[in-house]
Amino acid sequence: MRARRTRSTLLSRLERLEVQTAASHQVRIRLGDLRRLPDDYVGERHIVVAKELPSKNGQEWVEFEEVPGPDPNPPQAQQYQHQGSVPTLVSVMFV
Repeated sequence: MRARRTRSTLLSRLERLEVQTAASHQVRIRLGDLRRLPDDYVGERHIVVAKELPSKNGQEWVEFEEVPGPDPNPPQAQQYQHQGSVPTLVSVMFV
């Protein structure tokens, strides 16, 4: 009985800590318009931050630009900005 109680106590404690940890991370949201390549462009493309704009109402604004060619930092080589399973940076692009 002691082992069951200890295990359930540890599990509930772990759940509380996970919730506290997830809630303590700051998530940055970056907003911006996306300048796309022409519709007739064929080939690889990737998106970069072309310009950082002044913040508006505490929100981070940038200009995103679609550029030709492969991504110089492919996803498997990039270090994603994550803290555990919670992203710390989310980019929102307006097309």
